[in-house]
Amino acid sequence: MARRKAFTLIELLVVVAIIALLISILLPSLSRAREITKRAVCASNARGIGQSMKVYSNDNADWYPTVLFKETTQTAPANDVTWIGNMSANMQSQVVASSGTGQPWNQVHPSRSMFLLVVDGSCTAKQFICPSAGDSEDDLRIPGPSGGGPVVAQPGINRFDFRGYPYLSYGIQFPFGARGRGNENLDARTVIMADKGPYFTAGTPVGTSLYQNTPDAAKTAATANSPTLLTGFESLTETQVLNLDTDKWRPYNSRNHTAEGQNCLYQDGHVTFEKKPIVGVNFDNIYTYQPAQITDATLKGTLVGYIPCNKYGPSTNTDSVIVP
Repeated sequence: MARRKAFTLIELLVVVAIIALLISILLPSLSRAREITKRAVCASNARGIGQSMKVYSNDNADWYPTVLFKETTQTAPANDVTWIGNMSANMQSQVVASSGTGQPWNQVHPSRSMFLLVVDGSCTAKQFICPSAGDSEDDLRIPGPSGGGPVVAQPGINRFDFRGYPYLSYGIQFPFGARGRGNENLDARTVIMADKGPYFTAGTPVGTSLYQNTPDAAKTAATANSPTLLTGFESLTETQVLNLDTDKWRPYNSRNHTAEGQNCLYQDGHVTFEKKPIVGVNFDNIYTYQPAQITDATLKGTLVGYIPCNKYGPSTNTDSVIVP
């Protein structure tokens, strides 16, 4: 009987090399396809949240979800709300008393406004997680009695905010102050929600060792009551800023989609993936304050803007300021 010819070592190595080459060619395509799918899921989440916001507005005089906050007599864009660092800090408290003054609601976070949709049952905590962000779904639990293990919370009774920055992937139109608060009467081109912005990160975890919440923190020193102009555009004209390649905008995009862009929910309810943060009315930078009534009323000022800080909000009703 004739012996069957076996593969030589060289032939096996060639086959392995070909397989490795094919894998190296296909993996980027597969990775890209996964990201495109995640973007679609993210857009679906945003669209569903937008529909819930519309339903909410029908029962609340055309206002989108807005948690109680301390009103101010100051002229816009100033307000009296200190919010950076307060995300989830009072997630079990319905009323936040300010230190020393006894006046409520001047230390609340915009995330509490989004949480109102969880309270009324129109959205789940999972809908607020972008699959590209690496964030975790909020388990809607609270620390147990005497610092014990976590127990199931009741939204609206003993839970009033998300557990922290790593448990929320989206930002909302700034809900405090006299201007720009999300409602049905804003310009249809106004972005009212998007993937969370690039100027915040997770703060230091607080709480018991068994169950911690993680507030947000600013990446810059712009937590004081004075807006800081976004840097990196000083030598450019407004025309040059408008014509920058999309890759040049990556440091200023949301981190959720490898900084390639962000899903934006517009006031009219549609969602699009934008590769630059300058969208909507007058090419507004959705992650910064429009400085029209601060110092710079030029188009370049609108394109660049001021990094969000405490006690400031939109200066006009067409200025999208997505936070966190």
